[in-house]
Amino acid sequence: MVKRDVLERKLYQIEKSLRKIQVYTSMNYDEFISHPVARDVVEYNLFIIINCMIDIVNHIVADEELGEIDVLSDGFRILSDHGYWTKPHAAIYIKMVAFRNMIAHQYIDVDANVVYMILQEKLKDVETFKQQVIDKI
Repeated sequence: MVKRDVLERKLYQIEKSLRKIQVYTSMNYDEFISHPVARDVVEYNLFIIINCMIDIVNHIVADEELGEIDVLSDGFRILSDHGYWTKPHAAIYIKMVAFRNMIAHQYIDVDANVVYMILQEKLKDVETFKQQVIDKI
């Protein structure tokens, strides 16, 4: 059985990190690109958010004995197969894992344009994930 308190702690951390980066959504592109602290704060908190998403998914898969996870993105596919979300949602979350891996392994090469686009257009995907998890627990 899934430990609700574990998921709630991770969801709370996601919310904390979202609040930290939402401050920067009001910046225009030129301001953001020329503000290294803003870029660092957003990248770091996106990394935390995605790690929490992975932790949540892995926790559900393990506790519900839904399958085996070999790579970080496997849990998103497995939960899609079990009706937690649609395949298009799984594809979005899997792209998030790829972005997380880029931050983790190629930090100096993270494209600031991509980070800005995520900040402006993709935070709603995190909100969708949170709601889908809440609906299932």
